[in-house]
Amino acid sequence: MTLRRRLAVLKGRAAVIVAFAAVVAGSPASAQELDPQDLENRIDYAYFTEDAATLRNLIRESRTTLAKVAPDAQSHYVMGFAHYRLGSLLAAQDASAAATAMSECVDALDEATGADQQFAEAYALQSACLGQLAALRPITAMVNGPRSGGRIEKALELAPQNPRVVLLDALGDYGRPKAFGGDKGGALAKFRRAAELFDKSVQNETSTPNWGHADAQAALGRCLLEADDTLGARNALERALIIAPEFAAAKRLLARVTGGH
Repeated sequence: MTLRRRLAVLKGRAAVIVAFAAVVAGSPASAQELDPQDLENRIDYAYFTEDAATLRNLIRESRTTLAKVAPDAQSHYVMGFAHYRLGSLLAAQDASAAATAMSECVDALDEATGADQQFAEAYALQSACLGQLAALRPITAMVNGPRSGGRIEKALELAPQNPRVVLLDALGDYGRPKAFGGDKGGALAKFRRAAELFDKSVQNETSTPNWGHADAQAALGRCLLEADDTLGARNALERALIIAPEFAAAKRLLARVTGGH
């Protein structure tokens, strides 16, 4: 199956998620019906549509579920992911609330890696949350900065070809101040690699990527736009919107590239 065809399939799946999310918004599912993959899809939809209220509701709903069962590493990971998405949405408007979300992310991922010490994606996501926490609460930077670096090093040791690990490593390089090791040029190369790894995963009939595919293309587009490569930026952002048509941040970036056309 060609990459174009697989992307079309992903677009169709995204439409299903949109329809499903609309139903969920109208009549919330009971906590007992949640599962990690379903929750991850709903988190992504709320993030792409910039719906912080729904993310908060999903977190509350999931906590109710986790209080009634013995959660595994994957369940803790998806909870951490929900807090990460919420903190990312809130960062520009409410630094205090965003920092609280990132702190909750770190705690959830401590549980995930405690249950599975080989969980590379959990270490990588925790690195991202720690990095964001250091930026949002500068007083913690001397502690959380090195902790973030240690977590991403562990993730890369465990899974250097994992597209989400590579993406989160790139996001760290992009967002970290230059004085603390940030490198936007290096981040661009890593975003390219993450996008390629996600594409390869799509081409593999036995593997369907979960979160991160659209993020990698959007981040690549943003870096290319900053590097004045408008054609490359447009291509990357259009691909992000094929994967996740509801991705509001990617739509805004594409509007900058095209002048609103």
